[in-house]
Amino acid sequence: MKPNSPMGMGARKRRLRLSSRGQSAVEFALILPIFLVIVFAIVDFSMALNAKLTVTNAAREGARVLVLGASCSDVTTHAQDVASHLHPSISVTIDPPSCTGNPGDQMAVTVSYQYSTITPVGRFISLLGGGSINDAWTISDTSTMRHE
Repeated sequence: MKPNSPMGMGARKRRLRLSSRGQSAVEFALILPIFLVIVFAIVDFSMALNAKLTVTNAAREGARVLVLGASCSDVTTHAQDVASHLHPSISVTIDPPSCTGNPGDQMAVTVSYQYSTITPVGRFISLLGGGSINDAWTISDTSTMRHE
């Protein structure tokens, strides 16, 4: 068979097509781990940001209820209701611990949450930071308002 014959050109094109399929598979295998790391990082960052915003909102809502003269249990319950979708539940600290004050006094509510990553990338970052694979990150926020 001659190299310039029509049959020779078809076989050569088929061979090139088959080798480019193998090349595509190798390129995909090289890019897939990088793509997955980026997607996992985006997911973990989004979940952590959602938890941070929820903790901030719970602290603000708790402080609002506190300065209106509610009891300590009402403040804690309200803050936990605001952050009810976070698991495990948030912890609430109230200052002053008596939950009473005079008009104009500063009153504060601190909300803390233990965030655990949901993808392997977050666990890997914990290991790089010197922690263990099961470390949780503490997300905390304090809201201070004047008693009315």
